[in-house]
Amino acid sequence: MSRSPLPVRAGLLGCAAVLLAALAVAGCRDEKVSPVEAPQTGQAAAIATLQAINSKAATCWMRSKDPAFAGLRLIPELDTQYGRPRLLLLKKNSQYGLPVLVVEAQGSPAKIETYGPLTQGPVGSRIEQDIRRWSTGSQACVA
Repeated sequence: MSRSPLPVRAGLLGCAAVLLAALAVAGCRDEKVSPVEAPQTGQAAAIATLQAINSKAATCWMRSKDPAFAGLRLIPELDTQYGRPRLLLLKKNSQYGLPVLVVEAQGSPAKIETYGPLTQGPVGSRIEQDIRRWSTGSQACVA
């Protein structure tokens, strides 16, 4: 009894079909593969301004151990896709409390808005002056 070459042919045909399918899929791929870009929020100027303010506030208010800001922590929320980028000052011991200071920015050129109980207190005018100075690029901690 001789063996039929049919199983060998079926195996070769199966391999050929898989190879052709792989080549067809590879041929559909676009030659120019571009990296995925993050969606633009239109807040680039506002974020850049808040980054500068955040850097100086961290140095001048928090790391300097300024008594006016003792017991507070600075939290930047700059990478928001919804709403405005902002900086928050919260009490250190309050895990979920309301901020005592909010610094928001929007638009180009960036328009800065501050609000919260700290702006109404004895350091309110100093906060306004510091933020105004830092938003224009000044590196000075005091006027």
